[in-house]
Amino acid sequence: MPNSVRPSPPKDADDAPCEKHLRRSSRRAASSIVVKAPEAFVESPSTSSPNEPRRNPKRKAAEAATEALNLPDNLLDEALRPLTAADVEEWEGWVELESEPAFFNTILHHLGVKDVKVQELFSIDQSWLDTLLKPIYGLIFLFQYTPDVDEGEGEDETGSLWFANQTTNNACATFALLNIVMNAQGLELGDQLREFKEATKNMNTVLRGHEISNNKFMRSIHNSFTRRMDHLNVDLCLENAVSDTKSKKAKTGGSRTTKKASRKKRADDDYGFHFIAYVPVDGYVWELDGLRSKPHRIGRIGDDETCWTNIARPQIEGRILQYEESQISFNLLALCQRPVTLHTRSIIEAAASIALLKEHLKHDGSFTHLVNKQPPVLDVGNPADLAEFNLRPSDFESAVLGETVKARISRAASDSEQAWALYEQFVVDLKVAIGEYRAEIISLAVDEQRVKDRKKDYGQALHRWVQKLAEKGVLQEMIENS
Repeated sequence: MPNSVRPSPPKDADDAPCEKHLRRSSRRAASSIVVKAPEAFVESPSTSSPNEPRRNPKRKAAEAATEALNLPDNLLDEALRPLTAADVEEWEGWVELESEPAFFNTILHHLGVKDVKVQELFSIDQSWLDTLLKPIYGLIFLFQYTPDVDEGEGEDETGSLWFANQTTNNACATFALLNIVMNAQGLELGDQLREFKEATKNMNTVLRGHEISNNKFMRSIHNSFTRRMDHLNVDLCLENAVSDTKSKKAKTGGSRTTKKASRKKRADDDYGFHFIAYVPVDGYVWELDGLRSKPHRIGRIGDDETCWTNIARPQIEGRILQYEESQISFNLLALCQRPVTLHTRSIIEAAASIALLKEHLKHDGSFTHLVNKQPPVLDVGNPADLAEFNLRPSDFESAVLGETVKARISRAASDSEQAWALYEQFVVDLKVAIGEYRAEIISLAVDEQRVKDRKKDYGQALHRWVQKLAEKGVLQEMIENS
């Protein structure tokens, strides 16, 4: 029994006072031995009676812990109770997140990052990457983590690269996002994220990761999708990991032989999935893996490169080939400019082009007659029409058109037929921009609904339903018939 005192052996007859003719060693003779008469046994209040059954010490400890923690009578009901905002904020763990673009977009929005959207790629082919809106701020790659794969040491000289090590479990999604947006040029981060970047710019990568792990603002946003059962699962996994570590140490004693054997056994373990990031910084493409001590520089971005993803793509393909047929579960996300911003600019440009063309031909009766026969696609002077696009009439008045558009309008102003053809083209451009804007708004609404569905906690309702089935005898009947 650990931490117990080993009782001394019972004294035999040789330990009692003896006659002088018995020879003893000098050490034994020099010591004075006093034997006390046995006292009457008095039962203390904490000592159980010999006739009473002994209570299990583990049960006694559990009862004492329950009293000390002041736990509710029905722990199951408490465990199934939906989380409150205070519960999410006070919980110090991090939950696993699915590779769902809607969740990443919500995290970015609440962090304060603007005009960025996470999009899912269904192929690693360059043709898919070329369809993304530019600029592409970074890529997030999801794969099953295997520590046995040789990753290399990484780079010591990183220039202006911002990188944080992942110092807590299940936080790789937020770490991958931060390792991208903190390196993006011209991106509006929001007040809290900008202050955090400034406060941690001189820290090493481990301390920077430690600050993220302990940041309540970021942790609460990461955990904002979770249900109570997610918290319980994380706590249970952590408890099991601690118990396994203690049992292994107790059995092996931490010998070098067993450590080598455990490293060989890692290939058979079932590791979780992991997010890593790819970003362009200082003319190079970097692979940022929070579980590695240093960032990995993939290659230099040449002057002839149309997009830095041409360098990242072979690296991602190589990672996939490393696993051969052992796994096929991969996912690739891209952080791009938010399409709504681009579509808004297109609406302003098309509407401003139409207004400028009409101004140039306001004295042309035939052109004006044709224009007035058609209802306007967008009345830029009506605030009610512009409210849908979060625009105001002043946005069109202050619009700056490119020199190419101005030149086309000037050339068409001398020919009514050519001016009408250009007008129709501008109208089509405006309709397309409005349609794409509305489609993106619908997409954002779908993402919001996915987030709401992820937050819904049906545990308590399901428990009540099963409870009623048991009370009606349905469950018993199902067990008997199975």
